[in-house]
Amino acid sequence: MKKLLLLSLIVIGQFSYAQRIEVKSVQLLNGTEQGGYFHPVFSPKGTYLLTTAENYAGLNRHIMATNKIEKLVTDAGAGYGVRISPDENTVLFKKTEMRNNLRFSSLQSYSLNNKKQENLVEATREKISPVFAENEPAVIRGTVLKKIKSTAPNVNPYINIEDRKMVLYAANTRKVLTPNGENKSYFWASISPDGKHIAYTVAAHGTFICDINGENVVSLKKLNAPSWLNNEWVIGMNDKDDSDQVITSEIIAMTIDGKIRQTLTTPSVKIAMYPTASANGKQIAFNSEKGQIYIMNIELK
Repeated sequence: MKKLLLLSLIVIGQFSYAQRIEVKSVQLLNGTEQGGYFHPVFSPKGTYLLTTAENYAGLNRHIMATNKIEKLVTDAGAGYGVRISPDENTVLFKKTEMRNNLRFSSLQSYSLNNKKQENLVEATREKISPVFAENEPAVIRGTVLKKIKSTAPNVNPYINIEDRKMVLYAANTRKVLTPNGENKSYFWASISPDGKHIAYTVAAHGTFICDINGENVVSLKKLNAPSWLNNEWVIGMNDKDDSDQVITSEIIAMTIDGKIRQTLTTPSVKIAMYPTASANGKQIAFNSEKGQIYIMNIELK
């Protein structure tokens, strides 16, 4: 009887995990018909999207309920690694500028409540990465995590890329992770919503999943620009180029065990790139090669 019960639990577990994704609809986001909007990012509650230029210059806010588009800032580099506070009221981004042929970066915040931009960290040659301590801005500068306000709470675990390696910041610790070897180049790293896994890409080797300690590595093969759909699925793109421009790109979803790989169909879009998911896992936003933004509504079956 115990053996039968154990077998039943295993079968149920496998059945519940081996889901498929049904694409319910793919719709062009109003106001983006002429293109010029790239690299979409959902706000934590899904009330708006942030987009930027193809070269990551500037930030736009697309309000989902009204289809209104607001130009927030025009700063160079603002769209690369942009972060949104959990309450959706503050946007953190890097402003890049060239001085005597050297690149400098400063940390900027933009308040959606009062429409004001504030300089938080002066321009520096050090690498900086914006993060949040709940709703309070913080920054990783060089190899040190710093709070902007001393009273801010601890920063949630965050994975950063430093010297082509992954670095995990958690509580007051800093840990270098190189699950595929120290001589590899790591990028596109992010932590799952439940904080248990990391999705990342290794140059010339594809995308992988490991646990939060950098162990138990699973290959997802080619899956560029990976991001989390939920705790069990990762989405990304399978793009191909002719050494000059992208000629095809599909949205791909994979389970974190690498066993299920599914192409999410986009009938009216031949080149679908840089997918990102809403927090509830029901919508995926992506851009076309011209910078039109599409919203894919999905359901896990």
